[in-house]
Amino acid sequence: MPRHRPRASVRAPIDLNPRTDPPLDFPVRELGELGPPDYAELGFMCGLEVHQQLDTRGKLFCRCPAGVRTTRVDAEVLRHMRPTLSELGEYDGTALMEFRTRKEIVYLLDRRSVCTYEIDDTPPFPIDDEAIRVALEVATIYGLDRVSELQVMRKQYLDGSIPTGFQRTAMVALAGALPFPDSELGPDRVLRIRQLTLEEDSCREVSDHGHRIVFRTDRLGMPLTETVTEPDLLTPRDVATGGRMLARYARATGRVRRGAGAARQDVNVSIAGSRRVEIKGVSQHRVLPRLVHNEAYRHLELLRIRAELRRRGVTEAMLTLRELDPPWSDRLAVDARSLLREAAATRLCEARERGDMIAAVRLPGFAGLLAHRTQPGRAFDHELSERLRVIACLTARPFMTHSDEPDGGLLRAAAWRELRAALRCDDEDAVVVVWGPSDDVATAVEELVDRCREALQGVPSETRQAHRDGTTGFERVLPGPERMYPDTDTPPWPVPDRWLAEIDAAPAEPPHAREQRYMEGGLSRRAAQVLMDRELVGLFDALAPATEVGRRRLAAALECRLIAWWRETGARTVPEATRLSPLVEAIDAGALRPEAYDLVFDELLREPQTPAAELVARHAAGKDAEGDLRRAIEGLRPRLAVVRFGSPQARLRWALGQVMPAVLGRLGPDHVRRRLEQELS
Repeated sequence: MPRHRPRASVRAPIDLNPRTDPPLDFPVRELGELGPPDYAELGFMCGLEVHQQLDTRGKLFCRCPAGVRTTRVDAEVLRHMRPTLSELGEYDGTALMEFRTRKEIVYLLDRRSVCTYEIDDTPPFPIDDEAIRVALEVATIYGLDRVSELQVMRKQYLDGSIPTGFQRTAMVALAGALPFPDSELGPDRVLRIRQLTLEEDSCREVSDHGHRIVFRTDRLGMPLTETVTEPDLLTPRDVATGGRMLARYARATGRVRRGAGAARQDVNVSIAGSRRVEIKGVSQHRVLPRLVHNEAYRHLELLRIRAELRRRGVTEAMLTLRELDPPWSDRLAVDARSLLREAAATRLCEARERGDMIAAVRLPGFAGLLAHRTQPGRAFDHELSERLRVIACLTARPFMTHSDEPDGGLLRAAAWRELRAALRCDDEDAVVVVWGPSDDVATAVEELVDRCREALQGVPSETRQAHRDGTTGFERVLPGPERMYPDTDTPPWPVPDRWLAEIDAAPAEPPHAREQRYMEGGLSRRAAQVLMDRELVGLFDALAPATEVGRRRLAAALECRLIAWWRETGARTVPEATRLSPLVEAIDAGALRPEAYDLVFDELLREPQTPAAELVARHAAGKDAEGDLRRAIEGLRPRLAVVRFGSPQARLRWALGQVMPAVLGRLGPDHVRRRLEQELS
């Protein structure tokens, strides 16, 4: 690969946090130790991009079925991606970065879920009507201004996740706001939504090792919406709450998919003095607070590194490689193979025996900074190694050591002295040694110097991946506006006025309105939210209990008994309203005592062949209850004669617990207690 590569356009100022005064003396605190005023002092800003798959029959630009998850492989396709100039004659930085990885991209095809469109052998089919209609319904419940005509655009993707190298996307709606009250930040808050677009989904990644990445195409082309919020989320807790709220609104339409991978959040984070960084593809809301808290502190630590570099007088000119091939011909890098014959660890000796290139790079002014903490359990050297892993495709760890590592890392003191002499280092310079295939090491040397030059700007604009421990790692350079251009294969698509009128005539009930209605009917806020999150509102509203007791009992049974039944059976089956309606009617009419509700509910699930009315009648209030109570008390007398109790009250409580199951739902506990007091006195 030639070392002389085209440069990306300059990053747009829109990625900058509006505040330029980073609080470098801000104390390090754990998640939960900071409140809204602390995050305001930090200049914390956050917004979401929520990707939600739509529940349609077909894919967006072809007639293949959507939602088919498969492991079958009928064919494989091999691709290589190359960047193209934008309409303004500029390269997108992300496209250039992906091109430098020299990836071999393999697609696993199942002919039941893909066609020639997905592998870019035919133009797109007409856009799917059903997907547009569902996207308009989602936009309506968000309260957005819907467009009158869809114009399909192309968004460059050279990471291989889309075989065409671009994603087709269309703007559906703009500019709206949702109620977003908070006990600390105010009851009148709103979460502004910038836009909602309709897009085709990308492939599922199977493996990524070295220069070969493998994708499965069953998900490719499925319609999804991307909802972009303004940066109105002011604390980590806010981020999780906002994500849950947006998901709840989309699900209220009943037209979106659920399950693993059906909804994914991209989180945009910045603090005062930093640039926007995107954390990609977070699927669980509960992990968002720790992720964004750690990312905010990562920005702060990078800004502290920038301040120290400026204090030391480091400039961009000092961290610029000349256009030489190979790059270790430069003053900042040397071929270290001949310098490390006797003073290297086993790993470096093995690399030399394999014929790997070993290069040493001088980083002016970075002494001590490679060990500077940036995230929990991570230092600045992790920023460098992640760049090399992703862009240079160095995956056989370890592939890097440096002079700030404890005890010299993988090299002895004599080796470091020899390298520093060869590179003409002074006391404030750091040295990094990297090894691997020659072409990969050449890319690695350039990336090391580029990333350290970016440190002079503070926080580079990146897309990062979320790790399970709450930290993040480099994924790619953050895309710029150069990646978007019109799709010449798809004509504009006017939105029928009739569709908008039909949607407006029967809109989905917004979650905040439904929650308020349920609370006015006697449910708690938590119970109302559980019904919405579990998509049980349709069943609850169809049964429509007439009494407050009936509503509370039904909500509790759906939350506890039904979900327990799902876990037990492994099947997420919702019972028909006609199956449960005799139970609801019996409670409303007083024909069944509330204590029997869960028992009858369980029997309705476990005995599907038995008529519901028969099961309810089996536990009807008062039916044969007195006779059963009398027999239960008589059967208890022999046991009472041999069991010792500490007090009469303890004896009565024990007897009540033994007798109640025999008349549960038919006689009240107070009545049974009085009978026991009479019989046992």
